[in-house]
Amino acid sequence: MEHQLTTTIVEAIDLTHDALGVCKLDDGYTVFVEDLLKGETAEIIVTKRRKSYGFGKVVQRLTKSPFRVTPKCKHFYECGGCGLMHMDYDVQLSFKKYRVESSLKHSHLDDSVVKDMIGMVNPYHFRNKVEVKFGQGEKGIEAGFFIAKTHKLVNLDECHIVAKKSFDVVYLIKNICNELKIHAYDEIAKTGVLKSALIRESVWTKEIIVLLQLARELPFSDILVQKMTDKMPEITGIGYTITKDESVMSVDPIVMLFGKDYLKEQINNIVYQVGIRSFFQTNTLQTEKLFQKALEYANLNDKTKLIDAYCGIGSIGLGAAKIAYKVFGIEIVKSAIADARKNAEINKIKNAFFEVGDAQTVLEKWKKFNFDIIFVDPPRRGCSKGFIDALLTMKIPKVVYISCDQATLGRDLEILVNNGYKLVEITPVDMFPQTIHVESVTLLSLK
Repeated sequence: MEHQLTTTIVEAIDLTHDALGVCKLDDGYTVFVEDLLKGETAEIIVTKRRKSYGFGKVVQRLTKSPFRVTPKCKHFYECGGCGLMHMDYDVQLSFKKYRVESSLKHSHLDDSVVKDMIGMVNPYHFRNKVEVKFGQGEKGIEAGFFIAKTHKLVNLDECHIVAKKSFDVVYLIKNICNELKIHAYDEIAKTGVLKSALIRESVWTKEIIVLLQLARELPFSDILVQKMTDKMPEITGIGYTITKDESVMSVDPIVMLFGKDYLKEQINNIVYQVGIRSFFQTNTLQTEKLFQKALEYANLNDKTKLIDAYCGIGSIGLGAAKIAYKVFGIEIVKSAIADARKNAEINKIKNAFFEVGDAQTVLEKWKKFNFDIIFVDPPRRGCSKGFIDALLTMKIPKVVYISCDQATLGRDLEILVNNGYKLVEITPVDMFPQTIHVESVTLLSLK
């Protein structure tokens, strides 16, 4: 029991990459403590011990950092989705820049190339996409997010990072399903219907589309659609899928109950048709700034031939095609390539070409061609070894690397720098305010 554990007084001398306070006990043992900012002192208990480090919990905070703020969200301490909401926003930006610098140092790279973070004027309600999970509570359906590394649902009454209208849709689904006695799916009992909902909202058109992810056929679907669209005319599409795979990689068929299965968004004068499952950056306003920085680094002209690896729906490649000679996109998700081709057509772009396939395999096919620039925007796990080997063989003069994970970025940059590339500059962009996540765009040039 906690009252039997010995307490000790510590000071946080640093923060980990996920914002835990780094503390040293009298014997030099390192303890990571949740909700302890750098410079704060607290009485703690060590809740878990490993050989070289442990984890602790604050019993009583003794001193308070001047950079600590009261979190806007009442679910902050139970949800865990917004790991930095207790930190002043300017300090959040400094902390994230420090994370990028630390990652470079860890990879034996020059951290002085890191520029200041590009932050937001209003760092709330920025998410244009949200997936909420459902559970059946005593008073009806509950909706929210799972606590990290658990299947325990936090029933949300508010969320300060999701777009306001999208969160209204969450409430609407709960209320209508409770009224129609449609229950959430119970994983253990195998009863109920509703598993989760994917909600997307366009900053440009204000339209909203909804995908309900189900365990079995949806009862009263006509009534549900009528009630949802009567209440919120912004909803222009409602579909459902009966699925075991609730990820965006799911290929389970979608049945549209109402309207269309896509919405349109505009970034830097390019119109994008975004499918209900398509990958698209979740912060539209910051995506504009991210793409502008990437294109600035690319310094394109009408003779530039470039590759857009991991191109998705053509997000950055189509912006580049307005200036460059030719753009060649690669993406493994077939539906995303269909969207990319459609988006090229919508924008009357004829010099952008998109191919379905694994980035490494397609790149190896293109080895004999000469390219000036490659945009690289891989998933969180970074680039595969084979992809980087192919890239090094091609000796493309300029690499613009967009990353959402600083650890894999550091790993990949170290390989590129050790094999003939110069690390020119990195600009971090705060795509995910209030959270520990960092996005960045890096420029490398062939020596």
